[in-house]
This record gives sequence, C-alpha cells and structure tokens, in this order.
Amino acid sequence: MLQPNFDPAPTTVRIHRCKYVSQCKARNCSKRATLIAEKVDTAGRHVRQIELCERHCDIAIERERARGLEICDRRNE
Repeated sequence: MLQPNFDPAPTTVRIHRCKYVSQCKARNCSKRATLIAEKVDTAGRHVRQIELCERHCDIAIERERARGLEICDRRNE
C-alpha cells in the first residue's frame, strides 16, 4: 500500500534526444537543450526529468553513474 509521502527512489537514468525547443536547465547555461535526462524507478515509471545540453548531460551521466544508478543511453535511437 502506498504511503501518503510516497517518493520512489530512481534506479535508472534514461538519456534521449529532446524533440522540442528548450534551454539547458543547468545553472548559467544559455545553450539549447538537445538531450533529456529522465530518472525512472524500478518499475520503469518516470520520477523526474531535466533538459540539458550535450556537455551538461555528460556531466550528469558521470555524476549519476558514480551514485550507482544505471545509465540507459538512447541518444542514437
């Protein structure tokens, strides 16, 4: 049964192309976001996402990999 403050822990980060126009959400970055880093839980449900440029996405991938999250890179799909 779900608790009122249920907050699933993400286990995987999916990387895929951003198919809409958005600015990179990294602090003080003015580049266009070309990728989306989406965190999902063990059941594959979306937990959160952020739009990033290529450089900041690579930084996020390394950070999340160091935290022990699985990386599913779908940039070329």
